[in-house]
Amino acid sequence: MRDPEARQTLKVELDRCVKCGMCLPECPTYRLEANENESPRGRLALIEGLLNGRLQDDKPLRRHLDNCLTCRRCERICPSQVRYGHLIDQARSLLSDDAPRRLSALVQNRSAMTWGTRLARAVPAALSLPLGPLHRLHELGRALAHGPPAPRPGEYPADMKTPRARVGLFLGCAGAAQQGGALQAASKLLRRAGYQVSVPAAAGCCGAMSQHSGDLSAAAQLADINRSAFGPDLDAVVSIASGCGIHIDSYQPAMPSRHLDIVKFLLDRGGFTGDDFAPLPRQVLLHTPCSIENVYRGAGWARALLALIPQLEILSLGEAGQCCGAAGDYMLRRPGTAARLRQPLLDRIPPGTAHIVLTGNVGCAMHLADGLRDRDPAVEVLHPVELLARQLRDRPSA
Repeated sequence: MRDPEARQTLKVELDRCVKCGMCLPECPTYRLEANENESPRGRLALIEGLLNGRLQDDKPLRRHLDNCLTCRRCERICPSQVRYGHLIDQARSLLSDDAPRRLSALVQNRSAMTWGTRLARAVPAALSLPLGPLHRLHELGRALAHGPPAPRPGEYPADMKTPRARVGLFLGCAGAAQQGGALQAASKLLRRAGYQVSVPAAAGCCGAMSQHSGDLSAAAQLADINRSAFGPDLDAVVSIASGCGIHIDSYQPAMPSRHLDIVKFLLDRGGFTGDDFAPLPRQVLLHTPCSIENVYRGAGWARALLALIPQLEILSLGEAGQCCGAAGDYMLRRPGTAARLRQPLLDRIPPGTAHIVLTGNVGCAMHLADGLRDRDPAVEVLHPVELLARQLRDRPSA
């Protein structure tokens, strides 16, 4: 961000922080390190120093800003309503380190993610790669159970003669590579609810990781691609990864058709009842991603939708504001910190039992499954719509 006017706008936004410190105990990295530089208040002070020329763009400063998970828990509790997520993204665009941007470009490449996932699943043992992001990407690529591929581009008819409306399904990059089964489940539920499902070939990555790495130009280009792919003739666009969803909702200008998270869409407009689902007399552990908890304020969405499955007992995995450490490509860049943040959640999963863990974000799913793979390989990590689609009763024949 070399534009003086943009820098001045950033300074004005920074002035909204009154340094009250309410964000400190809510920040995952501050709780780990007890270091002011690893808190939202501390990072805003670093950004202010960078803008004013009192601090240099050096490795220590970049490390503290890069350590932020962008979980946006601080925004949730900030009395001054500081737009911290916007500030940290803008600040990272000022930094000279291109390594995070190169990594985000790799992870956002759908073809690279798809072929990398296939390779990782075909080769269980780690390849002779040095420890680093590529090594971690190989490990994460085989974390989730292999399922069906994502829906191919095209139009999928509703399960009724006259569709209620036409809905676009956003595949994403990691979602398409890792959670084809969840995307198929989303399509199945949407079609059963009476919607024609459109999967445009031209849609690409949402651009969230480019945005969070400070590559604002690449993020804007990806937003343009998706705005063109999903036209105004759709009733809505739905996505299954909450991290993608909150970034799509931030597009300026906005998408031509309204975007909604798949769980929220089905909850509000699916029209399902308990009679639509077969009973499942067992417990499941429900994890709420930071994007849903802190930005969407939708911690109750998945629980309400899953409650339609008769006899299902839903237990919470973790507490409000407890980040799992996935945070987009954070689990690749900061694997040690990501593992420390994840461990309290893993400790809440009783070992030796074939549990089902449900989460609404692909990065969280990969990260949790990776932590459980060696300890409890029988634990399934699914998107909530996958369990709903499993329990969906066959439509009675006429």
